[in-house]
Amino acid sequence: MARKRILALVTLLLALLAATWQRARAIEKLPPDFDEGIYLPLAYRYAEMVEGGRWGELVAYQENFEHPPLVKLLYASELLVSGTPEPEWKTVRVGRPIPEPAVPVFRQTRWLSGVMGILQAGLIGLVHPGAALLLAFDSYHVKYTSQAYLEAVPGLFAILAVLAFERARRGAREAGRGAPFQLAPLALSGALLGFTAAGKYPYAMVVGLAFLPFLVGYGRARWRVWAAFVLPAMAVFVLAHPALWPDPLGRLWASVTFHWNYSHSEHVVRSALPWYQPLYHLTHATPTQWHKGVFATGATVWVLLPLAAIGLPATWRQRPVWAAWALVGLVFLVLWSTKWAQYLLLVLPPLCVCAGLGVSTLYGLAASVLRRRAAGSEQPSQG
Repeated sequence: MARKRILALVTLLLALLAATWQRARAIEKLPPDFDEGIYLPLAYRYAEMVEGGRWGELVAYQENFEHPPLVKLLYASELLVSGTPEPEWKTVRVGRPIPEPAVPVFRQTRWLSGVMGILQAGLIGLVHPGAALLLAFDSYHVKYTSQAYLEAVPGLFAILAVLAFERARRGAREAGRGAPFQLAPLALSGALLGFTAAGKYPYAMVVGLAFLPFLVGYGRARWRVWAAFVLPAMAVFVLAHPALWPDPLGRLWASVTFHWNYSHSEHVVRSALPWYQPLYHLTHATPTQWHKGVFATGATVWVLLPLAAIGLPATWRQRPVWAAWALVGLVFLVLWSTKWAQYLLLVLPPLCVCAGLGVSTLYGLAASVLRRRAAGSEQPSQG
């Protein structure tokens, strides 16, 4: 047992080192990407409003309204603290080297994203160290948590929400009172899900749907369970989403319906990505082709889905919330019309957990076969 723990700790430390090295490399080497040209100028507008105390203007600001402002406000805070000057955006070209005057802003904001990505790897390493190693090297996760995108922050809150939800279920069993959940960690999970939604809606939707069977199955007719989870989620979501404050229901409806309309827009239709595009991404390390020399390997895509499939039964028995997240996330990616590659980060953490338990399953099977063979060879011959 001590040997297994030492191996798990060493694997986790190696994963954290690898995650840090890969994201540091990507932060410096990746060229500007499409959405960075949207979020970074907006971060400067938010920074100007915060610095000038123009809170009413900040609340009323509706540029890029389809996405909540939380991550953009975090980028704005980073720029304010560092005092990084705004570059001439017309000199910044997608896919070309970052102009020298623009390097500081990209480095500052990308590192905020990168730290969140490293923390994601560390947290899922607490579930299974092999999962952390897979996530550390996954080229999609490295890319989109090393750029000033929206993915890293809600992804981190989603993992924290799942861990707190698991703690609420496990704590109730340990207390032995027959309650389905411990209310304090359940309330924490709800609050973290609220932060997740305030980062990017789809993350909260997928994780919330993954929680639903457990809440319905164990929380039916227990109003305290639902109140402990839903009220903190709603309160934190609204508090962390200042764009909703003037008209919470009206603005939320307008923001959410944008995503439905956009998923059927001419831009998405013209891209003509097939329904199985997410499965293609999961089996093809295209970032290694887009940005040669940045990523250490694309080999994780060769093993991720097969190992996740092998590990799914064990995950369902041992960590069922992660299994539910993986299944709900895959269904969402296949059904949702918008198929951009960054959406893969919705499902990569739980798939890596399933794959990690897949490694443990294969190891257990191999050890069992070897033990049986050893026992058979030790039996005395008859005659």
